[in-house]
Amino acid sequence: MKSFVCLFCDIVRGEAKSFVVYRDSDYTAFLDRYPISPGHTLVVPNRHFQDYVSTDEDVLMGIQPVIRRVARGVMKGLGADGVRIGTNVGRSAGQVIFHLHFHVIPTWSKGIPPRFNSFVPRKEMSDEEFEIVRSAIAEALM
Repeated sequence: MKSFVCLFCDIVRGEAKSFVVYRDSDYTAFLDRYPISPGHTLVVPNRHFQDYVSTDEDVLMGIQPVIRRVARGVMKGLGADGVRIGTNVGRSAGQVIFHLHFHVIPTWSKGIPPRFNSFVPRKEMSDEEFEIVRSAIAEALM
C-alpha cells in the first residue's frame, strides 16, 4: 500500500527544500516556490489538514495571529504597503496542494520595487533571490 505524500508536510519536517521565514511548534511560514509577487509566503499548520473547511477550530484560531505576524513581517521586510491574504478550498477554487495554507502576497502601490526587476510572476526564482527575500522577511519578524 502506497503511503500518503504531502509536500507541505515534507517542508514542515525539513525533508523538502524550502525557504522558511517563520517556524514554531504549531505553524510554519515559507516562501511560495512559484510566487505571484516577491515575498509571496505560505503559512501552514504543522499538522496535516486538507483545507480550511476540514481544519480543527483550535488550529484555525491559532493560525490567525501567525498570519498577521507574517503579513506584518512581509510588509516591513520588503517595504510593501499592502498584502493579499487568502486560502483556496478544493481543486475548482484553485487549491493545488491539499494541506491547509494561507497565502500572504505583498503588494506595492507603485508596482514591484526596482530591486526585483528580474521578477516574473509564477516563475521560480533563483536560490540567491529566494534567500535575499527570505532573510529580509525573517529579520523583520525578529
